[in-house]
Amino acid sequence: MRTVFVVPHFHWDREWYQPHELFRWRLVQAIDEILDHMEAHPEYRCFTLDGQTIVIEDYLELRPENEGRLRALIESGRIVIGPWLVQPDEFLPSGESHIRSLQRGIRFANRLGGCLSLGHCADQFGHIAQMPQLMSQLGLTSACLWRGVPDSIPGWSFQWQAPDGTRLPVLYLRNSYSSGWRLPHHVEDLLERTRRQEKERREDEPALLMNGTDHSRFERHVPGALAAAKDRGFDYQLVTLGEYEQAQFAAGIDDVTWCGELRSPDRSNVLVGVLSARMNIKQRDFQVSGALEKYAEPLELLAHLHGDSDGMPALKQAWRLLLENSPHDSICGCSVDQTHREMMPRYDRAEQLANQVARESLWHLGRRLEAPEPGGLVAFRPVAHAPTVVECEVPASWEAEAVRLPDGTIVPCSLEPLSEPEVLRDEEVTPQGARRHLDFLREDRYDDQYIEDMAWELDGRELRVTTTVGLGLNVVDEDEVRESVREVAVNNLADTARIRVVRDGRKRLRAVLPPTTTIGLQLLEPIRAATARERADGGTSDPACSTGVTSGKDWIANEFYEVRFRKGRLTIRDKRTGLTLKGANTFVDEGDRGDEYNADILPDAELIPSKRWKDITVSCDALVASISARCVWFVPFRLNARRTRRKSDIYLAPVFVSVEVVLCSALPRVDFKVEVDTHIRDHRLRALFPLPFEITHAITENHFHVAERSLEIPPWNGVSPELPPTTFPQKTFAAFEHDGVGVAVFNKGLQEGEVVRDRKGRQAYALTLLRCVGWLSRPDLVSRRGGAGPTIATPDAQMPGTHTFEYSLMTYEGNWREAGVQAMAHSFAYPPLAYPTNAHDGSLSREAPLATITPGVVPTALARSEEDGAPYIRAYNATGAPAEASIAVPAATEGAGLVDLLERHQSDAEPEVVDGSWRVPLRPWGIATVRFGRR
Repeated sequence: MRTVFVVPHFHWDREWYQPHELFRWRLVQAIDEILDHMEAHPEYRCFTLDGQTIVIEDYLELRPENEGRLRALIESGRIVIGPWLVQPDEFLPSGESHIRSLQRGIRFANRLGGCLSLGHCADQFGHIAQMPQLMSQLGLTSACLWRGVPDSIPGWSFQWQAPDGTRLPVLYLRNSYSSGWRLPHHVEDLLERTRRQEKERREDEPALLMNGTDHSRFERHVPGALAAAKDRGFDYQLVTLGEYEQAQFAAGIDDVTWCGELRSPDRSNVLVGVLSARMNIKQRDFQVSGALEKYAEPLELLAHLHGDSDGMPALKQAWRLLLENSPHDSICGCSVDQTHREMMPRYDRAEQLANQVARESLWHLGRRLEAPEPGGLVAFRPVAHAPTVVECEVPASWEAEAVRLPDGTIVPCSLEPLSEPEVLRDEEVTPQGARRHLDFLREDRYDDQYIEDMAWELDGRELRVTTTVGLGLNVVDEDEVRESVREVAVNNLADTARIRVVRDGRKRLRAVLPPTTTIGLQLLEPIRAATARERADGGTSDPACSTGVTSGKDWIANEFYEVRFRKGRLTIRDKRTGLTLKGANTFVDEGDRGDEYNADILPDAELIPSKRWKDITVSCDALVASISARCVWFVPFRLNARRTRRKSDIYLAPVFVSVEVVLCSALPRVDFKVEVDTHIRDHRLRALFPLPFEITHAITENHFHVAERSLEIPPWNGVSPELPPTTFPQKTFAAFEHDGVGVAVFNKGLQEGEVVRDRKGRQAYALTLLRCVGWLSRPDLVSRRGGAGPTIATPDAQMPGTHTFEYSLMTYEGNWREAGVQAMAHSFAYPPLAYPTNAHDGSLSREAPLATITPGVVPTALARSEEDGAPYIRAYNATGAPAEASIAVPAATEGAGLVDLLERHQSDAEPEVVDGSWRVPLRPWGIATVRFGRR
């Protein structure tokens, strides 16, 4: 008699074809019913409230009075929750976001009575390669999943191996997480349903019926129906997923191992078009996660190590808001318009908190740096081992031609006027009124501006008080000015007073900083010129920065590249290797009759005609050269009524495109900034980079991993509704190599790429900029049979309006590791954060290093624990070989220990200390977290 495990559950998309609050109200009603029934009917022994604890938080916000009832059922094991906070899409959010979601989910569940110990991944649209390592380090004993498993996996379980070698058992939901939804009341129907559903199982392993689906109410008849079928050939048991896991372990996990991503549509749709649906969401997620992970958290940690500021409450809230946007139906862009409109305020609020914590931490640290006259730049460099461009606003009074780094290196800079001084307030008051005016200047602010200077003078019997405001991190002795003005007022030394508030004029400063070995803070000193006297004082000049940039009528060049824009075609030549890319950054537009889940591309690709490019402008100074061009491109406006092709020429509509191509001295990359204004519908816009060689693989950065992807598309099995994907996911770069040379394209939040062939058979890398469709789901696609969700119109998904895209190109010799491609991509994606400051003394000299980490070991978190505030660093080994990572944190105490992803100490693996650095052994692609103290 085969045992059949029946798992009552639901999968609750927090927002999807209805916005959050409507789904939440349905959730409240569903959980109310479950609580009432389970308390009254002990035979209904268990229920799994999805794999994400946020549904519990959502419920308790509206039903706080039911927390005790819910807790009692969780503590008794009858209601099962966790381990995620939210069930995210795995490919689109950052790798750190997955860790934070699981950390929060596990901790919340344990506080409420207990957490599911396996990785329940009901509905994610495929799975990243490193998930087995993440789950293992979080103490999860298996993964339970449905989508992405290929035909080559024969059974109902297998071993899943991460790139570092970690193996995790998988409980494969071969018939989906809805396999036991709407179980029949009648015994014969139930028996037939069971035979049909689980007939391919091994005889010695249990069968599984997942009794629920999306937003389903519980089925109160199930215990009675199972009891009625007793001794009819099956032993039905109402169980939790954890109990099913233990039975499957006892029966044995199939001796089959899968390595890497699970992204096959052989048995279930993986809906690959979500990589590019509503691209503005992907861009905002990149911006906000970067603001948190690369700036706010490291700066808050550095300030904390130096005894300043506690930004943890703000960071916790920012992470909460960001994580709320990471579920698969949210960040994937496959919901109704209102759902996605509600995401943007969450991103805005999270970004506001992250930016404010970063600025406040910079201010606390900047006042400790020594800044000589006339001041300097307080610059935080979040990326080591690559040159980078620092760009910020500085006072209009600056006349610098170079900046001096703390080690004495002098690099040139450019200054571009931005704004003139502006008087915000000019008012005649009494001397007491001037005093009251100063009392209202609080927290170094005037309205939304920061105080950069405060001065007073007595001209005869008139008191004059001037406050200069802006964005700088100036150290201002406000108390001295207030006390002086008070003395004038109370001693009747003035008859009248004039108060003025002036916003200082501004210039934009740009400089290319050479590679550094350290993540941390530096004071950059502006100087007029690298004169012989200044060099004699200890300065040096970086020889790579002395060659500058040059330009001509239709070309620009630096020491690495020559870029020509001639007859509407952009050609990039690498001066070092002779490698030439002709037709780089060519725009191609294709009709897309798909939906938010899948592209359905028409064979009507159009390139911008070369004659359309107008207003070609070349500009050049000592540091930066650029070519700009604009065009109006007429493209078919929309699909015809039958959705078989785009409208004919009579329906052409304009697309406005502007491009700026930038070269900087001493920087081996070519930067692109593209602005597109479009109102056409049903299309996909991509930027093409023809490759100067033939390739068989693409190299892409993904979560804690750089993947080598075969370009050979798996054949369609003839059964699955969805065709195999040709596009691939990526994070900050994709690279292509042949015979010792390579081409890499970096991006900011553009997560879909593909290698295509032109009409002559030549390969090109296609970077998706926009994919514009008008339906949540359609049942009539070629790329996917049947619907993937409700057939609801989504006009916002046509993405009308103006969009800005930033990406960059680098050519190199050797392979991507030898050329430092990953560090270069990160330095493009996450440039320094810098603000000007005035002259002041400080106890930290001119720099405050945070961490020095071995090249090729990539940091992903420099932060403090949400549980107890303890500092930690997380990094992974991208060197391609076993490595001993060296991690130095000068401001930390000597004590440190290795912890897992739940921050539990691994007592048998303490890092060795050598020359003040912690030495951590790492397998290739191994992830390590070092937890340490403060002074």
